[in-house]
Amino acid sequence: MAMLSSFSLCQMMTEIAKAQADSVVSSVESMLADAARIQSQCKERSAELAAAAAELHEETQSLREQCEATQLDMARLRRTLDELLDTKHTYEARERQTRKLSKQL
Repeated sequence: MAMLSSFSLCQMMTEIAKAQADSVVSSVESMLADAARIQSQCKERSAELAAAAAELHEETQSLREQCEATQLDMARLRRTLDELLDTKHTYEARERQTRKLSKQL
């Protein structure tokens, strides 16, 4: 009877160990599936971020070019404004001179 009981106990322990091993295998398989899913999501997100970075790079380059063009336009406008102010001052000086000469006559 002790022999049978020992055999049953051994068989029961083997079944428990097998169940635990099956549980561990199932958990590992689940974790591997999760890891594969997360890796796939990371690859997709990485591709999206790379595309966004490229788009931002192009946009930055375009904005730099626009900024340079605007700075050139502003420089031209300043020169034109300076010329107009010089013309205005010259005109005003001539106008004063004309009034002065008119008073003398």
